[in-house]
Amino acid sequence: MAAVNLVIPPARPIIPPRVPLISLETIEPVEFDLEPQPDLASLIGDGPGLDEGPGIEGGEGRGDGGTAAEGFFRLVPPSPRGMIIPPTNKSLRGRQVEVWVFVNEAGRVVADSTRLNPPTSDRGFNRRLIEEAAEWVFNPATQEGKPVAAWFPYTISM
Repeated sequence: MAAVNLVIPPARPIIPPRVPLISLETIEPVEFDLEPQPDLASLIGDGPGLDEGPGIEGGEGRGDGGTAAEGFFRLVPPSPRGMIIPPTNKSLRGRQVEVWVFVNEAGRVVADSTRLNPPTSDRGFNRRLIEEAAEWVFNPATQEGKPVAAWFPYTISM
């Protein structure tokens, strides 16, 4: 037989949360134009100052150099300058492999960044594809006109 002493800590009081004070203030109503009226002159190209701004060469408008709706701050993905694809394996016909590489600010593929999605059943082909992808050269991605590092996907159909 063993004796056990149990000690129960004293109960802590439960403190209810503070009740918020409600104050009534009069707020001026805000009116919204549910159907905005666009400036039709600017839509058809007759508005003032439409020939100013960088736009595209020989173009009109105040665009930011032709970077589409997202504007100057969007990420422009890297573009390939030199890509060599190893010869395909006949047993892999009809398959697609997506090759993902991480391109640094200089346009080079970062070592050990290459991923295959999905990898093929041929380990030798996977290894050759990864080795070739490590040698690819790109124009780097840009954001706000400055080179930045970014992922680049490339799909290979066999």
